[in-house]
Amino acid sequence: METINDVVDCVTSVVEKVSSPSSRAGSTIERAGKMLEADISEDVIALQMSKNSPNQETYSGDDVRAYGKLFEDAKTKVLLTAKQTRSLIKDQKEATFNGLTPSYQS
Repeated sequence: METINDVVDCVTSVVEKVSSPSSRAGSTIERAGKMLEADISEDVIALQMSKNSPNQETYSGDDVRAYGKLFEDAKTKVLLTAKQTRSLIKDQKEATFNGLTPSYQS
């Protein structure tokens, strides 16, 4: 059984190296959510994520709880549609171009 798991882990690792950032982010959120469902401590998950961060990011238990919330919601619905995302990005670019600072950046 260990050999099969080793092969699966190796193949998964290769696929993840060529995956898009959104695919890797989705996989990470799903894995964090599954670990939370298995009652693994948020702090343990955060430590593992921090140790694996290629950009030396530090994650907290609060971050992991937020990923768990996202994982639960994403089981039934996309929280940011493509249309909403394009519209908000367009509005942001227009506001910046016109010299306005959105309220969330002040």
